[in-house]
Amino acid sequence: MSMKHEDVWRALDTLAAEKGLSPSGLARAAGLDPTAFNRSKRTTSRGLRWPSTESLSRVLSATGASLESFTALVGGARALGLGRSHRAHRLPLLPLSQLCTDGLFDDAGNPSGQGWEETEVPQPGDPHGYAVRIDSARLEPVFREGGTLILSPAVPVRPGDRVLLRRGEGPVGAFVAGDRTATSFSFDSLDADSAGFSTTRETLVWLHRIIWASS
Repeated sequence: MSMKHEDVWRALDTLAAEKGLSPSGLARAAGLDPTAFNRSKRTTSRGLRWPSTESLSRVLSATGASLESFTALVGGARALGLGRSHRAHRLPLLPLSQLCTDGLFDDAGNPSGQGWEETEVPQPGDPHGYAVRIDSARLEPVFREGGTLILSPAVPVRPGDRVLLRRGEGPVGAFVAGDRTATSFSFDSLDADSAGFSTTRETLVWLHRIIWASS
């Protein structure tokens, strides 16, 4: 297969999205400079450059993706194959439209109560994680209707991470976590129905990090 610069960068972007990360979040997870995959760093005076083999190796190690799966993304696949490095696991599942229901999580943020279904997904990093079926187009083009997200109540949220959250009696929104202080959080919007905002921890009903996303 003949590889092009843009195909490799597109594959990195797809892998980042499937892991619920921005390109800078993917670079950070791989132990690289957070700006390593920024669009401004992808070009030189001669045009697009190749990402280094070391950075690709670190990305595969950090995400658990196989070389074969990444090569498939380079070749145009829209989803990361499960491969041998991923074990099937059953998680609680709810449609996105039902996440605004009260009583879905216990005091620790873990799924509880009635209404949860089950689905088989790649092994998550959090045994108390849960899956969300995207049953509307409101998260496009970032996440497609019909896709699945895996969220973790336990994994810490860092700047650049993609999250779902609920404030007060409002709907659930998708955001990119921004800067935070000891008392406040800031978020940039990922969906058409929400705007970016800053808030205090007390105003959030729950805040969970997206750790995996299907196509």
